[in-house]
Amino acid sequence: MLIDEAQFLTSEQAQQLHRLAHTRHVPVICFGLRSDFKGEPFPGAAWLLSLAEDIEEIKTICTCGRKATMHIRVDGQGQRIKEGPQVDIGDDTRYHAVCAKCFYQGHAREDTP
Repeated sequence: MLIDEAQFLTSEQAQQLHRLAHTRHVPVICFGLRSDFKGEPFPGAAWLLSLAEDIEEIKTICTCGRKATMHIRVDGQGQRIKEGPQVDIGDDTRYHAVCAKCFYQGHAREDTP
C-alpha cells in the first residue's frame, strides 16, 4: 500500500496502517512531510515516525545550498506567512523547503538565501 501526503493521516489511521502491516502482512510505504510551516509536527507524521521500522529520507536542498529540513509558507508576493491554519491550499499560497538556518532567520523568497 502506498500513501502519499501521509502527514494528513490521523493518529488513528497511522495506527491502523501499522496494525495492517503486521497482522495482514501488507507492505505499507508512506511519503509525507514531518512538520508544517511553523515547524510543528503533523499529528499523522509524528505517529508514523514513532511507529516506523524503516525511515528513508528524500533529501531536498535549500536555496542557500544546505539540506532543507523545514518548510515555509509564502503568499503571492513571496512574503513569508508565519500564522494561520496548519493547512492552507489557496491560489496565492506556496510552500518552500528550507534549511533550519533560513527557517529561523525568516528568509522567504526562493532567491534569497
